[in-house]
Amino acid sequence: MRVDSFVQLFSAAKCLASRYRPVGRRLAIVTNGGGPGVLAADWVSQIRLELGSLTDEQAAALRPQVPALAALSDLIDISEEATPEQYRAAVLAAAQARQIDGILAIYSPKYGMDGGAVAMALADLKPTLGKPLLTCWMGDASVTDARSIFSEAAIPTFRTPEAAVGAFGNIASFYRNQQLL
Repeated sequence: MRVDSFVQLFSAAKCLASRYRPVGRRLAIVTNGGGPGVLAADWVSQIRLELGSLTDEQAAALRPQVPALAALSDLIDISEEATPEQYRAAVLAAAQARQIDGILAIYSPKYGMDGGAVAMALADLKPTLGKPLLTCWMGDASVTDARSIFSEAAIPTFRTPEAAVGAFGNIASFYRNQQLL
């Protein structure tokens, strides 16, 4: 795997140390904030990955489990009202979708929401996923506990959507290189 910076080196090492098995190039984005989700999707396109999305049938099955304001086409934007259980349902739906190779969960802190509880819900889910799960918990002091939960669960977590997408790109590149060998 070739990287162009120390940031990419550490991101690649973080993902490879998590022992994710090789995957394809289709990354689903589950987010509670449209802005960070769109930034991540733009970066997916920029580095020549593919945005993984739910089929109409998969979105219809998920719809009753997420807030009414959720947008489930392309990005899986479960809205700022999303609870830990709703994050869990959305990540599980993406994990069960054959057309998705990996999942990026993005959390933007919102007043009254518990980012640590969302992190715990995803950490508990990780052993059953079978696909790479990466996270981007935006913020600093308000998400420290969540980052500790992810570290203990060996789930790579990043401070920006672009760094997380780049890390998935490293996993996809590793997969491609293994296929070429």
